[in-house]
Amino acid sequence: MEPITLALAAIAGIKQGIALYKDAKATGSDLYKVTKEISGFIGQFFEAQEEVKKEVKRQELNPPKEKSLKAQALENVFNQIELERQAVEMREYLIYHTDPALGAVWSRYEAEFARLAKKHEEEIKQEVIAERNRKWQRQKRLNKLADEALIFGAVLVVVLEMWGLMYLISQNRDM
Repeated sequence: MEPITLALAAIAGIKQGIALYKDAKATGSDLYKVTKEISGFIGQFFEAQEEVKKEVKRQELNPPKEKSLKAQALENVFNQIELERQAVEMREYLIYHTDPALGAVWSRYEAEFARLAKKHEEEIKQEVIAERNRKWQRQKRLNKLADEALIFGAVLVVVLEMWGLMYLISQNRDM
């Protein structure tokens, strides 16, 4: 299934879930299950949005042979416009059509997303630092081995030279 279609289906699911939430609230049913379902659709929307972004990048790096670059560029632009429109529609729906009992869903989502993004960024920084540290430690070990090999080679040359000189002296004394 195409990512844009998945995003549209997720938005339809969100709308249906919110309507179901309102009905469930009116009848006193289990609201937790309905809100979980709505969050699942929202997750599907964002996953579809990421898939579209990945597909656009994939096609930029390796354009399909059956389409001209102009046709591909136009399709990419329309996909991006549609995705932006869907995101705006979802945001407005969550802001204006959700039950006030849920609170400011979109604001809370944005705050949580910012928190998670910052945490993810910190984790990536820590991974980069750890990787640099591993590379540095490896290079340090290689440099130490190279230094030890150089010292060993220098000592070997001096010992062989001394042995050669002693041999020449002993040969010269025997004459």
